[in-house]
Amino acid sequence: MDEDRERNSQGRFTAEHDVTAEDVYEAMDQFEPYTSREIADNLDIPRRTAYKFLNDLADAGLIRKKKPEPRRAIWIRNEE
Repeated sequence: MDEDRERNSQGRFTAEHDVTAEDVYEAMDQFEPYTSREIADNLDIPRRTAYKFLNDLADAGLIRKKKPEPRRAIWIRNEE
């Protein structure tokens, strides 16, 4: 399956979707908690891609990240 995907000049797989961090942000309701899996499923993107976008949004101060458990994160969109 992955053998059919295109690779970039560094040999990495290219994205199969056109979702951006802004799309992830817009998919979140204010003050509603989300998991990476929920975002990934809602936007039909890989969980790792959703996690990267969510981290980028948290670094920019647009959403909050809570870690209730060592291997679980909850993401919450801040007040506008």
